[in-house]
Amino acid sequence: MSNFVSAPFGYSTLTLIMCAPPFVEEAYHSECAHHRLPSTAFSTMDRREQGAAAMNRMMLTIVAVALVAVPSFAQDTTIKDQLFGTWKVVTLKATSEGKVTQPLGDQVAGYVSITPSRIWLLFVDSTRKPPAAPSLTDAEAVAMMKSHVAWTGNYSTGVQTSEGIKLTARVDAASSQALTGTDRVYFMRVEGDRLTMKSPGVIVPMTGKTSVVEIELVKAD
Repeated sequence: MSNFVSAPFGYSTLTLIMCAPPFVEEAYHSECAHHRLPSTAFSTMDRREQGAAAMNRMMLTIVAVALVAVPSFAQDTTIKDQLFGTWKVVTLKATSEGKVTQPLGDQVAGYVSITPSRIWLLFVDSTRKPPAAPSLTDAEAVAMMKSHVAWTGNYSTGVQTSEGIKLTARVDAASSQALTGTDRVYFMRVEGDRLTMKSPGVIVPMTGKTSVVEIELVKAD
């Protein structure tokens, strides 16, 4: 941004750029002396120059601060488009009543897939035992039910927070009917090829408790 000060000298106009090199300032004063401008006019011009220069420096400072702050905010912000794709789960933990647990064990496996309008989630305990036969016994069915979670639904995104962008999914199909028709709220944060999902409180189907759930994933596609 350039500010100019124009001063009439006889039949011509001398235009000076604010914050110009010293030789320009000397030429300016020399020109003033040559044309014998009144001292009051000269001092008035100096005051105007000083005021304009001060204003110019203040505006440059504001612009510089804005240019530094904007990239920092953009870097810390997760936008909806960054969520799209398939993510592989790395860790899953739940906190309820001050106690941290791993509802699907320490070797959880599974994926989360996100499109512009829908989210799918499937997690299992990778150490669970396979059934003895295709037809499950009651005990095996209970074990299978408690060692996985799956659901899907359309979602919307909302406000940005320090923990990421808010995602609210309305579950329309799930491995447990207790989840169908409910809202699952997560704060989604993308950093490079990693995604963190943190829920302020959702029902964990394996335990039936409302817990703070934290999921760490890595990009799979």
